[in-house]
Amino acid sequence: MTVLDERVEVPTPRTRDSLIRWWLLCAGVVVLLRTPFINVPLGIDEGGGSFVARAWGSTDGSMYGGSWLDRPPLLVLVYKIGVLGGDLGVRLVGMVAAVLLVAGTMAIAQRISGARAARIAGILTAVMTSSVVLGAVFTDNELIASVPATYSILALMRARDAVVPHRWLFVSGALATCALLVKQSFAEVLVAGAVFLLVSWVTRARSDFRWSWLGWWLGGVATPVLVTFAWFEAYSVGVRGFVYAAAGFRLDSIAEITGAPQGAGFMLVRLGLPILIVSGCVFLVPWSVAWLVRRRADPQLVLPLTAWLALGFLAVAGGGNYYPHYFIQPVAALAVLSGCALAVTGRRILASATAALVLVLAVGNVAVGTTLQTVNPPQQRTLAVADYLQSNARPDDTLYVLYARANLLYYADMTTPYPYSWTQMVRTVPNAEERLRDMLRSTSRRPTWIVEWQEATIFGMDASGETRRLIAKHYVGVDEICGKQVLIRRDEAARTLRKSSHGECATLDLPRHLGPSESRTPEDSADYLWQ
Repeated sequence: MTVLDERVEVPTPRTRDSLIRWWLLCAGVVVLLRTPFINVPLGIDEGGGSFVARAWGSTDGSMYGGSWLDRPPLLVLVYKIGVLGGDLGVRLVGMVAAVLLVAGTMAIAQRISGARAARIAGILTAVMTSSVVLGAVFTDNELIASVPATYSILALMRARDAVVPHRWLFVSGALATCALLVKQSFAEVLVAGAVFLLVSWVTRARSDFRWSWLGWWLGGVATPVLVTFAWFEAYSVGVRGFVYAAAGFRLDSIAEITGAPQGAGFMLVRLGLPILIVSGCVFLVPWSVAWLVRRRADPQLVLPLTAWLALGFLAVAGGGNYYPHYFIQPVAALAVLSGCALAVTGRRILASATAALVLVLAVGNVAVGTTLQTVNPPQQRTLAVADYLQSNARPDDTLYVLYARANLLYYADMTTPYPYSWTQMVRTVPNAEERLRDMLRSTSRRPTWIVEWQEATIFGMDASGETRRLIAKHYVGVDEICGKQVLIRRDEAARTLRKSSHGECATLDLPRHLGPSESRTPEDSADYLWQ
């Protein structure tokens, strides 16, 4: 191993080849761990994102064609690519993201702490980004956003060691914004870049700081934003509508969640903390912190990495909901920093720590994976209702799910005249309930089918009873599928319909507190946990 300076190890060709082989091994671990779940039906967010992406560009009227979504366009674009291959294509996107994350964390760890750290970071990333406990075996928003976030940090580390860092600062800034354009909570790498520049300025005698660094980084940050604003202004709802969806709605939503009877504290204690323990994330925190403390004499390295780790956890904590896939966000930082820490420990400590972590991960993944695959296969109600609708629908029929079941829209393969496909949108967006009632009153826009997935009074909605009255006036029940009532417009009730062959679907006896509503069934809770 040759050394460029005190901070950077330049791998020899032999070491580089060894790391490539290790990356291929870790990629094999990713494929091995994810393959048993590749045919599990798409969850609520996966199916909903795929539904929006599939229709994007073919319909008009809202943020993404006929749908309104509180997510930036880069996420929808990724789903647009994945859904070309159907369910398998969406799952393969997640697999590719996990493999790319392994490469990214290995590259960061090698650059700041050597080849041994890279190998440890790689295997940790492979296991954690394919964790059933975290729901990472699915194609989660957090998994996709972690890719540009991690490579933004890698570019920052390259800038730190480059004689002329301008291009790396531009790339780091652009990738940081791309992470935000996948999921808005991924602001930690943007802060890490700002911290890096601030520390470089304060210690400019050592780092030879230039003000042009700031200009290049800001140019990278601004470029994806300007492209996005231009696109929305020209082809969609305009910049103001996008800003509300990406930022304003999220703030309103957090206020709505924290004000609920089962608020953020309840969800954190009952759901978030157990996930942190069973997933093994909590056991990586002390190693990560220990390494940062050990390298505290190098603030240009330590402070940006501290921001990456700490703000990743803060973003999860500040959201108010603590579903498993949210905890994917700090995984890359934990893997890199833990790998660096474990790389400088003695062999006995390293073996003991690795064995303990593997045991925790193995027990958690086997227990949860067995439950998911055999005891209560997820989304069974969704598929049963979708099968009934597909068997009875005509080509021009439309569907509304009260108040929401986004992946049912995907599997039913029907358009919807209502833009809000998640319950939180109906609860939070101004006038969303009134728009629903306007749709039900309209002869031309009233959907052909309604599935009563949730009670009309859930979360305190429909206090006046008007939604229920309009449904009772214009619709008639035709069947009950796995406990979910299916209705059709009264003027279409004369159709000859195939009756359902499905009885009451089997449900998993999960505690009711796992979901934020007393109206949610145990099966619904399982689907939300592992979506």
